[in-house]
Amino acid sequence: MFWVSLIMAVISVAMSYRAMNQNHAAPDAQEPKAPVIEKGKPLGVVFGKVKITSGTVYWWGDVSHQEIKK
Repeated sequence: MFWVSLIMAVISVAMSYRAMNQNHAAPDAQEPKAPVIEKGKPLGVVFGKVKITSGTVYWWGDVSHQEIKK
């Protein structure tokens, strides 16, 4: 049991070291695209258990952002 734990720890450290040393460029921040509700489409109200075939987003949340300053 000790040997299995030791081997797993060595593999974990090796994988972490390899992942840490890979050079991947971070993707640029993009402006979030909130879905738009269609004009004249009725607002659906669900009571109980229902299978929704086409959902509509009424509120997307706060899509503003601020830079982190240290």
